[in-house]
Amino acid sequence: MKFKVGDKVRVRQWEAMMRQGEPLSGDISFPGKPWLFLKINKKFCRQVVTIKEVMGVCYRIKEDNGSYHWIDEMFEGYAFEYGEIAEFSDDGEQWNKGIYVSYIDGANYPYISADLADVAEFREGASFDCMHWKYARPVQHTIIIDGIEIGVSDSVYRALKEHLCGGRK
Repeated sequence: MKFKVGDKVRVRQWEAMMRQGEPLSGDISFPGKPWLFLKINKKFCRQVVTIKEVMGVCYRIKEDNGSYHWIDEMFEGYAFEYGEIAEFSDDGEQWNKGIYVSYIDGANYPYISADLADVAEFREGASFDCMHWKYARPVQHTIIIDGIEIGVSDSVYRALKEHLCGGRK
């Protein structure tokens, strides 16, 4: 299983799932998988959803009140906001921090990022070079509260930092 409870993920495009799976009475079946992507869930395509429960080989999501089974093939991957700092990799072993730009469903290297060194230009709207990656994951920061270490995503970390420190480094 790729995701854990609380992860924000993006549901794949209907067309991309159709290319990978097989149509079955208006739904999509995935070879070797017992769960279908039901046409009733088409409304979630390209939407960000939250993992509510991990159940062995499938998930339940908050947005459908845990009503349906979801599998990895139904998700693009982690959902990032444009401009969010994330980690990217070609092999899943070596990770590089970068600025999330976009995702191209169906591409061999679907994640697009800008170099972290270009963050000032990126935020000012200047041009920047893009890189393509096979994998992406949220940056995990560790904060300590009352002696307990807690892992938080980059967006949560930045929000906390802004709130508590007024953006100071």
